[in-house]
Parts: sequence; structure tokens; C-alpha cells
Amino acid sequence: MDEKLLNRIISVAYGDASFIEKLKIYSLAKKNSEVKNLLEEYKRTANQTHSIKLENLSEEVIENIKNVTNTKHYQENSIFNDFYSFVFRRPVFTSAIAVMIILAMVSTFIVKRPEIHQQYTQQEIENADKQVKHSLALIAGVFKKTSLTVEKDVLTDRVSIPIKESFNLVNEYLQGDNKNEKVN
Repeated sequence: MDEKLLNRIISVAYGDASFIEKLKIYSLAKKNSEVKNLLEEYKRTANQTHSIKLENLSEEVIENIKNVTNTKHYQENSIFNDFYSFVFRRPVFTSAIAVMIILAMVSTFIVKRPEIHQQYTQQEIENADKQVKHSLALIAGVFKKTSLTVEKDVLTDRVSIPIKESFNLVNEYLQGDNKNEKVN
């Protein structure tokens, strides 16, 4: 038995292999008794290893070890984790799934698009045209009134007069009206 197959068996026994890899090893174990015995032996070892309690270590040390070794907790025989690791950890599959979803949505909109066969009479078109012109005239009137209000009330009374007064105060101060030459 070569080292590569042995590493694959160990990976399956410890739960680190992908779903397809597990299927391959399990089917090989059904055919080959030596592979089956090795797989069962490594599974027992893995169960014993996973059952070791880490009571003597602080949480900080355990967390540091997990970060360094990049271990992840998987539920044993979890199909969801196998599917997740197979699909979403490979960018090719993720992008292919995204493209398929987008294509499905676009094709749904294109293929299932209802055809609209509405006929309008000349009178309905003329009424709609008059209503649009009336609406636009109302909006233009509101904009004109708003611009006049902003020009006359806001800019003149509330902006320019206080600015003019401030400039006058600064000019008076700079021309020497402040006899003590101190800032009040």
C-alpha cells in the first residue's frame, strides 16, 4: 500500500476529507479488506484522540493552538459540512453556482415575460398628453416659486445681510476703532 493511499485513509478516518474522497475510500474499503481494516483502526484512533479532554489548558492556549493549526470542529459524518467544503471552498464552484443562478433568473425573466397587447384610442392618448402637460406646468410653477423664495427670503435676508454685517465689524476693527488693540 502506497503512502498516498494511506494518507487518504487517515484523512477520511479523522473526518478531514471531502465528501467525494470519503465515498472513494468507503467504496475501496468494501472491495479491499486491508483498506477496511486500516480505516477501522484509524477511526478508533481518531475517536480516542477526539475524546481527549483539554481541561489542563487555558482557553487562550487552546484558541492559539486552533488558530495556528487552522482546525475546525466538524460534526462526524456531517453531509452539510462535506457539501459546504466541496462547493464553497473552491472559487470555481462558487462562481459557477453564482453564474448559474444569475442565468436562471435572467432566462426566467426573458422566457416568462408576458406580452402586453393593449391598444389605446386616440382620445385616451390625447387625454394622457393633456394630463402630462398640466402636471409639468404645475411642477414648473412650484419650482419657480421655490427659486424666488430662496433668492429673496433666504439668500438676501438670512445669508447676505449677516455676512455684510460681519465684514463691517471686521473692517471697523482693522481700521482702528478698537483703541485698546485687544480682542474683546
